Amino acid sequence: MSVYDVTFGSLGLVCAYLAYKTNPFKSDVEATSAFTSFQRNYVFVFLTMMMSDWLQGPYVYALYQHYGYNQAEIGILFIAGFGSSMVFGTMVGSFGDSVGRKKTCVLFGLLYIASCITKHFSNFHILMLGRLLGGVATSLLFSVFEAWMVSEHFSRGFSPSLLGGTFAQAYFCNSIVAILAGLIGGAAAREFGFVAPFDCSMALLCMGTVVVFYTWNENYGRASEPFLEGLKKGYNVIISKKEVVIAGAAQSSFEGAMYTFVFMWTPSLGSAAKEANMGEIPHGYIFAIFMVSCMIGSCMFKYLYPAIPGVTLLTGVISFAAVGLMPAALGNGQFGFMGLLLGFCAFEAAVGFYWPLIAEIRSAVIPEECRSTIMNFFRVPLNLIVVVVLYHIGDLSDVFVFRFCVFLLVISAYLGSILVIPVAKAKPS
Repeated sequence: MSVYDVTFGSLGLVCAYLAYKTNPFKSDVEATSAFTSFQRNYVFVFLTMMMSDWLQGPYVYALYQHYGYNQAEIGILFIAGFGSSMVFGTMVGSFGDSVGRKKTCVLFGLLYIASCITKHFSNFHILMLGRLLGGVATSLLFSVFEAWMVSEHFSRGFSPSLLGGTFAQAYFCNSIVAILAGLIGGAAAREFGFVAPFDCSMALLCMGTVVVFYTWNENYGRASEPFLEGLKKGYNVIISKKEVVIAGAAQSSFEGAMYTFVFMWTPSLGSAAKEANMGEIPHGYIFAIFMVSCMIGSCMFKYLYPAIPGVTLLTGVISFAAVGLMPAALGNGQFGFMGLLLGFCAFEAAVGFYWPLIAEIRSAVIPEECRSTIMNFFRVPLNLIVVVVLYHIGDLSDVFVFRFCVFLLVISAYLGSILVIPVAKAKPS
């Protein structure tokens, strides 16, 4: 039995126990059939779109390598994707508040489908176009769907206490979907080549977009307001409302560390495994271990919230994430391979807890009329952090990058500790 089997089995048992105790699919508040139908529809669409994203992630780099591009050229393509998300994603995301969030969700599907189509071509400029489209689509995925759901939840008169259950269920199932995407994507890539996972992604995007188009209502933040006025209003809200800017800065710092971790865990664990004479690491198996850790975090969120205030939990879970990265940040092989792996599992558990928690906090502090705009503004510093790190990644040691991640998490934890949610915003109506 390998260390991977023991780790996966142990975490799986913990996850199964917590899932049994908390039951992410059961609400603590009695829900009507109308709410249950609404929740199932949103979670289905959310998971379909997220699975389409998970299918692509592991094969973008491999596909570019297959087309003969070197590391520097691939780095340019990746930077273009994050840069596009930072610049154009913010502007397009604002359309959700003025043009309509349903329309913008449909736009997400069309943009990501077009991005997948470009993967069939080896031309650098076509691939660059695909990265630009994908960058915009990613910003929409992590903003406008949530904005639609929160607005629709309250416009239909559902209880604010039911919102956390929807977030917990969505992000718990997201980890399961990620594991399934890894299995399906791996089988497709082995059988038909590296472009096949993108075709599977397209099929899911088509299905999700059709469901949105035919079953979702339209909702707006400010339908009568011009686009540029909407951007200006969102910016003014951020600089004038202390709770909004603190929540946004805490989110950007945490997720900047998280996305940097995505690029760093493979070389870090690979080096540690070689030093321990363990051979090549099983990337897919470790990814599955991380996703089980995320599910544990999602279950803990359901167990602890709302009994413990959200801002208290935010500080605690971000601090826990920083502790998880400490073995990698201290370096010198002090903790060995298992120390690194368990630390990374702790970090992923914190990520699983963080996603539904920050979504709940955003729903409380961001004004409804510019929700999509502000959520995309939050992603600007996040993408800037990732672009800068990626640009210099070849000149930085693994230990330095992980120390930078811990530094970002310390900042995020401090911001969480000073965040105060006004009573009037704690329960939107």
